[in-house]
Amino acid sequence: MEAVDSEAGTAERIQGRKLRHDIVEEPQACEDPSFSAARATLMQWTEAVASGRVDDIVKLYAPDAILVPTLSNEVIVTAEGRHRYFEFLVSDGGPACDVVQEEYRIDQRRDTVTIGGIYTFCFRRPGGEEIVPARFMFTFEEVNGHWLICGHHSSRFV
Repeated sequence: MEAVDSEAGTAERIQGRKLRHDIVEEPQACEDPSFSAARATLMQWTEAVASGRVDDIVKLYAPDAILVPTLSNEVIVTAEGRHRYFEFLVSDGGPACDVVQEEYRIDQRRDTVTIGGIYTFCFRRPGGEEIVPARFMFTFEEVNGHWLICGHHSSRFV
């Protein structure tokens, strides 16, 4: 990986592709408790993916959540479908998942938080590591006192 400084952040070469991102030591300053709760759910998601805990990943989604996953052409709308997809995703062991850029939007009228940005998955394969950078957008909503994912779209860089 070759790093190049720029005014807007850092550009890295990942598998011959440029990935621009701002390295954020601390998450964006936001005092809103709904953002803090939604971001905590996002961090729980990245930790559960990295550890390969499929049941822990799936329980972070609302029952009627929509998932448009990174490594599938399906649109998934059931808990069973989400479970099947994440079993596939972590089948070689949980990939490391690092959020490298994030932006957020809080909708007070609908009581939702949207966090979008860039994350990278690092898969440990028999032939070595495979880095998969992707864009993401999660929408979170409070359901029965818990901030859950109600929408998740992720697309691999092309």
